[in-house]
This record gives sequence, structure tokens and C-alpha cells, in this order.
Amino acid sequence: MKSGLGPRASGLGILIAIALRVSLARADSVTVGMFAPSAPFGGTAARVEFMTKLAHAVGAALGKDGIGRVYGRAGDFAGAVKKGDVHVAIVDARYAAITGGPGVVIAVSVRGGDDATSWQLVTRGAKSVLELRGKTIIVPSMGGREGDFVRNALYGGELAKDFFAKLDVAPDTASALASLGLGKADAALVPGGVDAPAGTTVIATLPAVSLPVVITYGLSDDARAKLVDALAAFHGDTLTAFHSANADIVHSLGRRMVAPEKHGPMAVPDVRIGFGDLISARAFSIPRADVKQFVAR
Repeated sequence: MKSGLGPRASGLGILIAIALRVSLARADSVTVGMFAPSAPFGGTAARVEFMTKLAHAVGAALGKDGIGRVYGRAGDFAGAVKKGDVHVAIVDARYAAITGGPGVVIAVSVRGGDDATSWQLVTRGAKSVLELRGKTIIVPSMGGREGDFVRNALYGGELAKDFFAKLDVAPDTASALASLGLGKADAALVPGGVDAPAGTTVIATLPAVSLPVVITYGLSDDARAKLVDALAAFHGDTLTAFHSANADIVHSLGRRMVAPEKHGPMAVPDVRIGFGDLISARAFSIPRADVKQFVAR
């Protein structure tokens, strides 16, 4: 007698087996993603090499295979996080500050012993920011609100929205400097510690911004604790180390990106009044008294 299952059921069994294998593969691996356009890597190859080393360290800490991935666009990274394809991420602090998305901040990267770096204004010919009015400026991408970052976080709200004729966005720091070197922009705003292209000059040092932060998605407290220890022992190039941190480092940057509230000048009266002013136009006299009334009898 023939079985009633037939080829359709057989095909279904194959699909179930494949799904189980995929599920087991995911359970045995941890994916470490990077979206950090401002991190001063020399190029994509350097990013991939760094992430391969970091993913291996993260995987070893959790007893799993580590998979490293580099994302060039904010939308691709956000989509991967939403689907659960990223478990640990190295994220540009600027991006984390504007998204306020899921995840737990556990660490911040370090470069040259510091977890933040001053930004710099690199120009072609201009000697001050005032000479850049109506010009084109380029910055590394942060997934949106680059104008707020430039005007508020770096310049404290002192630049009008129409100060620059155009604000271009580059995929990363290296691309921003390359575009400036090719004459595609009049100036670039990039993190410090990177070499300016030939024919350009650094004319201003601007406030420091946090280096990329480490965010985990869906991991237990125990797993996060293991990761903090593993990151503390990690040594790499460009981003040389990590130390523990929390979301405060992101929230503080987010507050800087909001335009400061400005108040008009206030007229304050001069309340310093001298003694002479108090007694002017006043007459004081001491009446004469009969001294006999003070003599005891």
C-alpha cells in the first residue's frame, strides 16, 4: 500500500530540516556588526580586518562562532538589527544619539587613550569659518540630522541653517577627505587624528565627540558581563581598545544636537547705591537739650 504522504510531504520535510539547520547555525554563532562612518579607518578593507578580529574575540567570550559584518548605510544596519541578524554592534555615537533605538550600551571605543576626539575643520584656501559662508561642506554620514550635528553639537547653535550653501554627506571619514582633496567640497568636518589631503589646511579644532560605542541586542546580563571583560582585553588598530560605558555617553551627545535656547538681552538696573546717594537732599540736625536733666539729684 502506498503512503499518503507523497512528494509534497517529502519536500516539506526537507524545508523543515533546512530551517532547523539554519536555526542551529544561528544559535551557535554571534554576529558583530559595524556602522561607524566617522571612525577613521583608512578604507573598507581596514574595517573588515578589524571586525574579523573583534568578532573572533566576541565569539570566544560567548563560546560561539563570531561573524563580523560591516554596514555602509544606516538603513541596511537598522534593517539587520530589526530582523535580529545583529547581536553586538560597533555604532557611531552620533547615529546612536539620533535613533534612540533598542539595545544596551556596554562600552565605548578608545583611540590614543581617549574615548572621545576633537573634530576639525579642513578647508581648501579658507582661513576662517566666516569665509565658508555660502560654500559647500562635507561630513561623514550619520544616518540623518548631519546639519543638526554640525550647527549645534560642533558650533553650539552659532551658525544659521542657511550658512552653508550645501552640506554634503560622505559614506565615511576617508571618503569625506578624498572628496575634499578632489575639489568636490570647499571644506570637510572630520574627527581629529587623520591626515588632511594635499592642498588643504586644518583651520579650526572643534569640540570633542564620543568615539563609537558598543551596543548589544537581546543578550542576557551574564553574556553582557562576559563581553565587557572580553572588550577590556581587546587590542586593535584604529580603534585600539574599549572600556565599559553606558547610555549616558549617547544621551549627552543627543542633548548637544538640540539647538540651544537663546534669550534676548535683559536690562538690569544698577542696584549699587552709595551712602551719599541715600543722604543727599536730606537735612539732619541734633536738637539741643538742657544738660541739667541728665544730672542726678
